[in-house]
Amino acid sequence: MAIEDMAVQNNSESQINSQYQTETTKLKKKKRIKKVKNKKQEEVLNLTKNENTYTAKIDFDEVLQKAKEHSYDLKIADFQVLISKQGVKVARADYFPKLGFNMGTEYTKNLRNARESTVVSIGDAFINPYTRFQSVMGITLTYNIFDFGVRGGGLKVAKEDVVIKELEEKEKFQELNLTLIDTYAKILLAKKQIELNKEILKLEEKNLEYKTRLYDAKELSKTEYDDAMIKVSKVKNKISELSAMLQESLNWLSFYTGETYDINNLKVCDIKRTDFDINAFRDYTKSIIWKVHEHNIKKKELELYVQKRMNYPKINAYSKYYLYGSDQTNYPRSVGNIRPSNFSVGVSLNTQLFDGMKNRANIGKVQLELQQLQVERDKAIAEFSAKLATMRSNLIYLNEQNEENNQITKMLLDKEKATHRLVSKKIISPIEENDVKVSILEHNIEAEKNRITADAITKGIQILTTEY
Repeated sequence: MAIEDMAVQNNSESQINSQYQTETTKLKKKKRIKKVKNKKQEEVLNLTKNENTYTAKIDFDEVLQKAKEHSYDLKIADFQVLISKQGVKVARADYFPKLGFNMGTEYTKNLRNARESTVVSIGDAFINPYTRFQSVMGITLTYNIFDFGVRGGGLKVAKEDVVIKELEEKEKFQELNLTLIDTYAKILLAKKQIELNKEILKLEEKNLEYKTRLYDAKELSKTEYDDAMIKVSKVKNKISELSAMLQESLNWLSFYTGETYDINNLKVCDIKRTDFDINAFRDYTKSIIWKVHEHNIKKKELELYVQKRMNYPKINAYSKYYLYGSDQTNYPRSVGNIRPSNFSVGVSLNTQLFDGMKNRANIGKVQLELQQLQVERDKAIAEFSAKLATMRSNLIYLNEQNEENNQITKMLLDKEKATHRLVSKKIISPIEENDVKVSILEHNIEAEKNRITADAITKGIQILTTEY
């Protein structure tokens, strides 16, 4: 019996072992399958993460090129040039002869006795004494022989308008450049400040961790602990504020370029520095502002020239060729009876002796407009001079600040090294070292602000003083 019991026990143990091995094998397979699935999911997540973290890179030259192609103001200015060129064609058309055609048909009924009726002409009125259907066709050719320069002056005005519109297009491009450099500098500065403030936030959070331990150990006052929390909150608020400013500037940049920018995955390149002498420009007559106003004055002088000759005599040559047909009772026969009637060639002189002083008033109006344009030119140049002088003085101040910032940076870095040595020797706490690092980062924010502003002003002076 004992042997049988042992055999049964061995059989049961072997069955249990086999079942255990089977279940273990199943579990291993399940774990292996789960690992493969998890690995695939991780690969998918990594791919998605890589796609989402794609970083776009922009620089000012690229932004300017895209804005040049997309700018609504430049497109409108281009249309203005094309419209003014059509105005030249309109003015040039006055040099060509004018060919006209007219046709008329009428029925005349004589209400008086035919014997008593005679042809009567009173002024421009002509009384036909006949009862009949009449049809007439006429071709008229006229040409302005001489008008004392009115026609030529009008053509010069139209050509001058083309020059003005082309200069205004260049002025629009200059304004676009200045607007873009200002927007780009705001984006670059906001991006730099966000990055530096994120580093400050890490340091302040570390300090908060240290102070939390000290506070829990009853070795720090509640006031100091609250101050640490307030510092972290302030930095977070500053980052949020800078992000909102950055997004606003990016929205305007999208308006100028037609591109979409991701605030989280965007790298902004520094403004390229060039060997540009900010004091080299002295001749204001070479600026685009001066040229636009000068050509506007020249155009108005031509308009005054034309206006003074508007009432001068005009000598015209003309030629007329008429075909005439008539019938007393039948209209179709009057049309079918049209035959050459007469041909005439002549010269006419037309002038207006009195127009109620209208032309004289127009001359006075144009003269006042000319004086106004001269004052506007002087004002524009004075504003240009003041703006340029202000930019130059601001740049001098910023360059001086940059030199001082470099010296302060060196001192702060020396202080950081000394503080680090003291921390390693456990003479002071890591909190003080982090405070020094925060001071360095805060100083770097101001230094970056001065540097970016100086680069933007230098670029702005270069754009503003470009000769056209």
